[in-house]
Amino acid sequence: MIPASMLAKKILVADDDAPTRIAISSMLKEAGYHVTEVKDGADALRHIQKENFDLAFLDIRMPELTGLQVLAEVRAGNSHPKVIIMTAYDTPENLLGAVREQAYDYLCKPFSSLEALDAADRALRHDACPPIEVISALPHWVELLIPCTREAADRIEAFMTHLEADLPLELRTSVGLALRELVLNAVEWGGKLDPNRKVRIAHVRTSRMLLYRVVDPGAGFSFEGLKHASVDKSSAESITEMATVREELGLRPGGFGIAMTRAIADELIYNEAQNEVILIKYLTRSAGALSEADKPI
Repeated sequence: MIPASMLAKKILVADDDAPTRIAISSMLKEAGYHVTEVKDGADALRHIQKENFDLAFLDIRMPELTGLQVLAEVRAGNSHPKVIIMTAYDTPENLLGAVREQAYDYLCKPFSSLEALDAADRALRHDACPPIEVISALPHWVELLIPCTREAADRIEAFMTHLEADLPLELRTSVGLALRELVLNAVEWGGKLDPNRKVRIAHVRTSRMLLYRVVDPGAGFSFEGLKHASVDKSSAESITEMATVREELGLRPGGFGIAMTRAIADELIYNEAQNEVILIKYLTRSAGALSEADKPI
């Protein structure tokens, strides 16, 4: 059920593909949103400049102007709706263009009307917070500064999963979960959920590995003092104690993030203060091992 406060939200849907545009618009209208439809980029930009939309769905490939061009013009103007980029061409270049231009979310076609509605609900339920800052947006090296919010952690997981679209789904999903846990720990503990503080995230891709580096703004921690979390394995008694500590601290249910991340990663390396961590996942058949062809002579 959509809260009454969200029913007055105005959404623009811009796509030259009529079936997609109509399907998304119909679902959003049925949910109670006010929806405007357009079929090219130039018309989308004119509407956004004239009206105060809360959210815009922009297809990348449209006549007149592409969705990314519209997004760039919007960011330079006075009207700043949240933007969800849509595309049938799920390439690193498109994704990184969306990240660079501060897109809120990214949907790869084909997707269902219900997925579009879910994306709209997520975008409109959250208040505005400081934007994600792009330090580097190359396919082999992505580096971002994100505000210390759980919402930003969720968005980063979605973007990074799309970035590795050429890898097996199971691998992308597991590494995405591990990254999300590291980022959630960083924004919750290092950043104290203060949106004005930033977590630095670097993604490095080579032919042999995925590497993520997460740097939080906190003073660090010690594994010995983590009564609220499971580092390796836990007994029934320690799980009960951990749940009690988390409840007293007002934390989300869980506490198994570090243990899960260690199980997924091939290498998990912390600095001395433990406010920086590197996660490595090898893409070779034997994790961490060089093949005969790769070994030095």
